[in-house]
Amino acid sequence: MTNMTAIIPAGEETAEHIEREVSEIISVYSRLFPTQALNFVFYEGKDPVWSAPSVVEGPFTFHPDHINAQFLGQVERPGAHPGAPTVTIRVSIPRKPLPTELKQTEAPWVPVRKLRAVHRLAPLLYEKIRYQAEMLRKQRSPKRHPRFSLPRGDGSALFPSLRQSNSDKRPAILIGMHWLEVGGAEKLGFDTIQWALEAGLRVFVAAGVPSIQRLADKLPDCPDVTFLRLDRYLPHHLWPRYVENLILAENIQLIHIHHCRPLYESLPQVRANLPWVKVIDSTHIVEYADGGFPRISGVWSNFINIHHVISKELVDYYRDNFHVIGKVRLGRMLDRTDHQAGLPELNMQPGKKHLQVAFVGRLYYQKRPVIVAEAFRALSIWAKRNDVELAGKIVGEGPFLDTVRGLLRRYGLADRVELLPANSPVPDILRQSDILLLPSNNEGLALVCYEAVEQGCIPISTDVGSQAEIVPPDLLVPLAPHACVKGIVGAVDRLWRDADFLSRQREALVSSWSAIMSEPTAREILMPVYQEAAAGVLE
Repeated sequence: MTNMTAIIPAGEETAEHIEREVSEIISVYSRLFPTQALNFVFYEGKDPVWSAPSVVEGPFTFHPDHINAQFLGQVERPGAHPGAPTVTIRVSIPRKPLPTELKQTEAPWVPVRKLRAVHRLAPLLYEKIRYQAEMLRKQRSPKRHPRFSLPRGDGSALFPSLRQSNSDKRPAILIGMHWLEVGGAEKLGFDTIQWALEAGLRVFVAAGVPSIQRLADKLPDCPDVTFLRLDRYLPHHLWPRYVENLILAENIQLIHIHHCRPLYESLPQVRANLPWVKVIDSTHIVEYADGGFPRISGVWSNFINIHHVISKELVDYYRDNFHVIGKVRLGRMLDRTDHQAGLPELNMQPGKKHLQVAFVGRLYYQKRPVIVAEAFRALSIWAKRNDVELAGKIVGEGPFLDTVRGLLRRYGLADRVELLPANSPVPDILRQSDILLLPSNNEGLALVCYEAVEQGCIPISTDVGSQAEIVPPDLLVPLAPHACVKGIVGAVDRLWRDADFLSRQREALVSSWSAIMSEPTAREILMPVYQEAAAGVLE
């Protein structure tokens, strides 16, 4: 193999960065092409997350643009024998992310150019237009994104079936994540990594979406956990062959998919060549535009052994749209060891003169941060009329942060509503809060609602996704922007004014929380499957 120092430019830090990246790239393609002669052509990348790889199997001819200003050099890895076929991999080495990119990759949100004046003059009107567009996409979705499962044949007994070869390696699991960034699905993904280790499995983790992967350093610091940077270096169309080689080389018995599109697309390769491998997926939220990952999961259902879902809404979704019943398992995203025996009294009392309102969530459109700011504005008017001192805390980061800050300043709320970073102590904040606002455009079943009720904080949510499974009907508000804000103020007013209503809401919260707590948790559903895989007894 070519000496790396020959291609590394001056600068010790840069050299270390490039050498580390080159090592990972060679590792990925050596797994994909174990016997071929590999010729790596490296370029200086301008992107901090994606390497724009191009793979040519067979003879390769250089053109002038292949040796451009970003060209760094080449590295060769000999094949298994002199006549081994050649593969040329042209790949850019991602640059190191800037400090600002480490905090936030996406640029601050700006309204659509043609509607900027609308947003400036009437933010709620802008939200209404966006809401109507979203509902139109939802209406058109079934025609544009069909809901049927791909057929899969079982084969004939006349032909020999494939058998798993013995391996001297301890059984392993491949866990596919969407990315390693903050999110509910990602939290479950990290939990399952820990559970797999506890079950005795070695763990390989891959992400489907290129990203800085800010949570990569949260992976267990353990030799049994390997993070494969396929998101950064491998085109999606090569994932199936890579996954097959990985399974064979590492004795992978189980695949668990958490919102990882290229891993779904690898399933035909797995089912055709490695039929003994068991496949689980976990899904959370039905997206308006295309059904999201529950629809993708339903399409691939005949290639999957178990669908794990977090809500009853999703149980119904698989049944009603894909006629899948027996292999859908409900497992709540709860940890019984973290939860108390009962719920505390509500923080809110009728006629209370100091009211604390909180919002906790990523500042992306899904959470509708503009509606949050408008709700705070409407609540401040209500509080003034009723001689109530209103204070608020918004916990979260994202592209809408500057917009929210600007709106709070514009509405004279900057000194009463704090903007706090995502790593703030959420349980403490909820324990000090009377109301949690969740005016989301869409949700699976928001974990923060569990956290709120366990801290005596009352959630008021839009009636979306599976929110009705934890939030009482009287505290669910319409999705339409104006009606949403009006509904929030109406609910707060009644909670504040009507002691019987407040008492009934607590009873309803206790009832829904108790019902959810009586159901299986995700760990209780998944752990037996992991333990079977570790013991090598999967069927």
